[in-house]
Amino acid sequence: MDAAEYLRKSRMEEGMDTAEVLSKHRKALAEFAASHGIHIIATYEEVVSGESLYARPEMLRLLEDVEEGRYDAVLVMDLDRLSRGRMKDQGIILDAFRDSGTLIVTPEKTYDLSDDLDDEMAEFKTFMSRREYKIINKRLRRGLKQSIHDGCYVANAPYGYRKVLVDRRPTLEIYEPEARFVRMMYQLYTQGYGCVSIARHVNSLGAKPHRSEEFTRNSVAHILRNPTFVGKVVWNQKSHIRKGAKGNPKHVTIYNPREKWTIVDGLHPAIVSQELYDQVQAIMDGRYIPSKNDGTVRSSLAGLVKCANCGQNMQRMVMKGQAYLLCMKKGCCSSTKFELVEQRVLSYLEEALVKLELEQQSGAARDTSVLDSALEALKKELAAAQRQKSRLYELLELEEYDLPTFRERMSAVKEKIAGLERRQRETEHAIRDAQLADPAALATKIRAVLDAYAAADPAGRNAMLKSVISTITYQKEKKSRQSAFQLLFTLSPY
Repeated sequence: MDAAEYLRKSRMEEGMDTAEVLSKHRKALAEFAASHGIHIIATYEEVVSGESLYARPEMLRLLEDVEEGRYDAVLVMDLDRLSRGRMKDQGIILDAFRDSGTLIVTPEKTYDLSDDLDDEMAEFKTFMSRREYKIINKRLRRGLKQSIHDGCYVANAPYGYRKVLVDRRPTLEIYEPEARFVRMMYQLYTQGYGCVSIARHVNSLGAKPHRSEEFTRNSVAHILRNPTFVGKVVWNQKSHIRKGAKGNPKHVTIYNPREKWTIVDGLHPAIVSQELYDQVQAIMDGRYIPSKNDGTVRSSLAGLVKCANCGQNMQRMVMKGQAYLLCMKKGCCSSTKFELVEQRVLSYLEEALVKLELEQQSGAARDTSVLDSALEALKKELAAAQRQKSRLYELLELEEYDLPTFRERMSAVKEKIAGLERRQRETEHAIRDAQLADPAALATKIRAVLDAYAAADPAGRNAMLKSVISTITYQKEKKSRQSAFQLLFTLSPY
C-alpha cells in the first residue's frame, strides 16, 4: 500500500518545539507503516498554526493530491490532525477522502469512508474534536481577557519595549535604544513636523522598525496614536473578516473604532507623558484623518491606480480635510487631490466613448498611435538607463567611484530600470488589449458606467470602473502643480 503521511501538532502539544514534535510523530508513523506493510512515498509537514483550512498550505496541497488519487491511504497520528477546524472545512476534507476512495490510517484505526459505519464514526469524531476545540478556545479567551484587565501585555512588544515576566505575569520593559526614537517622534510632532518628515529624520539616524526596513508615514502615525506608550494596555484594536465573508476575496484585517477598544492601565512603564500624548492626539485630530478599513470600499479608485515608479497601489488619504491620492512609498512620487484624478478618469472614459462610437460608424481598427509612441519613448529611456548601468561598472573599475558610492548609484539605476520595464510591460499589454477589444461591447459598458456613476456610492463606483478599466498608471514629478500628472489607462478587453 502506497501512502502519504500528514504531520501536525495537536492542541495538547501547543507551546512545544514544532520540529521536535513532528520528528517524534514521523518516527512513530514510520514504525507503524513498517510493521503493517505500508510504503510511505510522500510527507506533508504543517508547521503553521491555523484553524481555517485556507491557513494550512500543506493540507491544501495534500487534498489536491488525494483528489487526484495519488495514494491508497494517508497516515496521521489521529483523525483530528486532519480536521479540527470549522465544520465546513471538515466536510471538504472528508469529502476529498470519500470521493477518491483514499483511506485514513491512524495507529488506532483505519477509516474507509466508503463504509457507512466508518464514515459515521469519522464524522462523529471530527464533530467532537471541533466541540472540544471551541471549549478550549473559550477558556483561553476568558483567561486572556482577565490577563489584559489585570494589566498584562500578551501581544508582541511594540517598538520601544521588550517583553518580560514580572511575578510570572507578561509585561513590558523600556528598551532605551528604541524608546529614545519614540520620544523624538512625539516631540517633533508637537513642533510642527509631519509624519513623513519624522519618518525621514529617524530613518537617517538609524532607527529601524521591527518588521520593515524603515519607518513610513503610517508606522509613525501608528506610534503617535498608540496608548501603549503612556502605560496603557490596548486590546480589540483589530477585527478579522474571513475570506468569503462580506464578499471579501481574501482575509481582511480591519481597525475597529476607538470606542470599541479595551484600554486599561498596564503593568509596564510609560515612555511618554500623558500630557505629551494628549497634546499629540489633539494635533492629529485636527490635522490627520487616517483611512478606515472595515472591509468596505470607500474609494472609487481602490485597487485601480498604480504608481508608475514603484508599481504599488496608490491610496486615498484625507489630510487637513482634503482627500489626496498618494503613493505610500516614501519619496516615490508626488500626491494629487483625489477629485482631480477621479475627474481625469471620467474625462478619459467620455473621450474613449466618443472614439469607440466613431470606430463603430467607420469600421476602423482601434487607434493605438498614442500607446505606440509611449512604448517607443519607454524603450529609448530604458536603453539609456542600461547604458548608464554599464557605465557605472566602468567607473568603478577606473576607481572613479568608491564602493559605497557605486552601490548607492547602482541601486538608484536598478530601481529606475525596474520601473521602466514595468511601464513597458503595462504599455505593451494596453496595446494588445486595444487591438483585441470589441468597440461595440466596450462602448455599451462605458456608456452604462457614465450614466450610473453619479448616483452610486464609492463601492459601486469602484466596481463600475473596474468593469471597464484594468489598470491606471499614475505618474507625477515632484514639486509640480496639482494638475501636472499623467495617467496611462488599460481598458478591459471585450
